[in-house]
Amino acid sequence: MSNHDLDGVNENPEKKQELSKEEKLAKEKAKFLEKFAAGDTNHLQTKVAWVLNRYPSARDSDVTLQVQYWRTFNRELLSGPNTVTLENLYKLTRLTDIARARAKIQNEYHLFQASEGVRKRRVIKEGEERERQIDNPPPIQTLTVYSDESGKTENFLIVGSVWFLIGDDVHNVDDALNEWRERTGFKEELHFTKINDRNIDRYMEVINILDTFAATISFRAITIERRGHGDIPRVLDDLLLHLIVRGVRHEHESGRAPLPRSISIFKDAEEEARDKLSVANLELTLKNVSKAQFNNQLHVSLVYAIDSKTLIPIQLADLFIGSLNRTLNVAQNGTHAKDRFAAAFLARFGGEGEQQRYEQGGDMTVIDRV
Repeated sequence: MSNHDLDGVNENPEKKQELSKEEKLAKEKAKFLEKFAAGDTNHLQTKVAWVLNRYPSARDSDVTLQVQYWRTFNRELLSGPNTVTLENLYKLTRLTDIARARAKIQNEYHLFQASEGVRKRRVIKEGEERERQIDNPPPIQTLTVYSDESGKTENFLIVGSVWFLIGDDVHNVDDALNEWRERTGFKEELHFTKINDRNIDRYMEVINILDTFAATISFRAITIERRGHGDIPRVLDDLLLHLIVRGVRHEHESGRAPLPRSISIFKDAEEEARDKLSVANLELTLKNVSKAQFNNQLHVSLVYAIDSKTLIPIQLADLFIGSLNRTLNVAQNGTHAKDRFAAAFLARFGGEGEQQRYEQGGDMTVIDRV
């Protein structure tokens, strides 16, 4: 028997099974995060994640989690913020179901983690639980950012992003665009490269839909000349960091999204190895920035590279960055459908005007639709 045959015989079947479980869990987590990133609140797990994201105290206490869950998703069954009838108690979402979803999110997905002490021993005194319930701690408002990048072989590197200042608007925008799809029969994904004379009118309608959410959505980008930079992926990661920090500061100082805030960041996935490192570095750096620059008022809830082009916010980031790329890196004649869309999109969300802000920092240019 050859060594190759012996390797096959001696291979540990339990190890193969364990790897299979890890792969299954990774796919499960990715699917869950895809739903969460889309603002999905149609499932128990995503509802529990919504509460864990907005109420950090719920990460340490299942009773607090249950109370805030009821107040958010079962409020029609409550007689008041702190009152429930015995009859309705049978209809409310059970603590066992909520706690099971929380355990899955925290223990298997490693998201919205409890504090270190609670992770070691999830036992809270009854009196402390009752006090947390009555106090009804206010939620932390959210910032949700979706980013994309372009220009790796062009004159200018670009990182573009769409910011949702109200968490519910992720779901609301998705609903508005789905309703528009049903009404118009337009089923294609929204991607800048797909714009042509046949569908340009539909893409122009998307701008009008986004305009109705202008008060709580921001489009931000940062650009730099590619020439002179060797490690392009590293430069793009640095650009995203600068964009996030400057964006948070501006939203806070302008009063549109004052701190404290919880921030979730979803970047378009590129390469798995690079994504893991860039996500870990961005999360660690932002936590240090929060301490050094924002008095620990920026709570980094989630940083994740998502590989789904079907996600509406990522598609919107793609339309924005595609428009910028068309302006900065492509020779235009002004009559092509992509040129017309880019001009219209940037005029409303990224061009000159009273609601626009350009900030020059060294060789970088930050563009905000504010």
